[in-house]
Amino acid sequence: MKPVSILVLIILIFGCQNANENKPPAENLQDVMADSIPETIAAEVVPEKPVSELAELDVSWSDSLLKMYMAFGNNEVLKQAHKSNFSLEWMYDNTLKTDSAVYDIYRIGHEISRDEGADTRFIVDQWIYLDTTRKQLYEYDAATNKLSKWWAREGEKKFFYPVYELSPQTTAFVVAFRDPDSKSILDTIFNKLYPKDSIYNTSDIEFYKKSKVAKTWKFYDTSGYYWLMKSDKFEKEARKYFSDEFYVYGTKGYAKSRIKNITFGLSPCITNVVAFCLENDCIKSIGHSVFCSTKFLNIHYGKDYSKIEKNMDGYYSTAGSAYSDSMKTKIMGNVDNFYFYYHDDFLWGRSTNQSKCKFPDRGIRLIDNKNIAQFWMSDLMDLFGVECE
Repeated sequence: MKPVSILVLIILIFGCQNANENKPPAENLQDVMADSIPETIAAEVVPEKPVSELAELDVSWSDSLLKMYMAFGNNEVLKQAHKSNFSLEWMYDNTLKTDSAVYDIYRIGHEISRDEGADTRFIVDQWIYLDTTRKQLYEYDAATNKLSKWWAREGEKKFFYPVYELSPQTTAFVVAFRDPDSKSILDTIFNKLYPKDSIYNTSDIEFYKKSKVAKTWKFYDTSGYYWLMKSDKFEKEARKYFSDEFYVYGTKGYAKSRIKNITFGLSPCITNVVAFCLENDCIKSIGHSVFCSTKFLNIHYGKDYSKIEKNMDGYYSTAGSAYSDSMKTKIMGNVDNFYFYYHDDFLWGRSTNQSKCKFPDRGIRLIDNKNIAQFWMSDLMDLFGVECE
């Protein structure tokens, strides 16, 4: 062999050896690839942002009351208008100043036409007076020439109450209380009967056994998320401020129920609640109970709200919040443009281990031409225990 050929062969052999030395061993190759994958994915995959076709709707107090009245008013004239599928509208008429108030007067009614759209006329179904100072809505009764108070802006929260399945035995409408910022009548009653210094927010059974105050309480239901307690003194006082009968609205319809008992659940971490217990036999046919009201609401149960639900979740996205869960918006039904929704899996009161819901709630959102406003929302139900974080 020629010297030149031998020299080339030696160079090639050493070159191959160096290349092999720089290669990772076969058993380490998978680890190297695995280490590089997360960075590659993180660089290429962008988290999907919630998308919504909805925009914010700014509703004045007067428009809110008028819309509320047209949707939820239940006098015979309005009932007939809804039954005939008339589209109700309001028209400003004039302003009346008296010694005691200033009223904006509106005509609530609908349009009718003859000859396929010709000769359109506005039919007045009801005259409405808005007290601009007290922000109250009054119905005008032409027969008696008197005003009858229908509702006030600050009272909207008392028009609807959230209903929860607190245990296999207890379904109740719930009012949160014992919040540092709360000044409700229930807090006033409770603090008067049981001063804060003598009652601790605890679910420790030893406390209830030892406390002189708590000895006057009775265990009502301990089978659910809360240990519900009952105080005859508290119940007697609380009943003075609440109606005894409600329309209860569920996922499959509505029913009327009386308030069977008034109980409360205390905790150092989760939301303290007063539970107005409903009659289970009366509401067993309405599916999962969601809302209640002293008023009859002609709720329409649509077949498919999925597009609106997706738009709501996109607009009110809680992405990035430390205190949120995986509950998607579910719409129970609607009255005109008011959509009754909830976040709940209906498991936490029955089987805590199977539930993923930590912040159940109920609410009503108003949608008008792809604009949305939060019309009403229940008090926060914190089952996670933010206070103890």
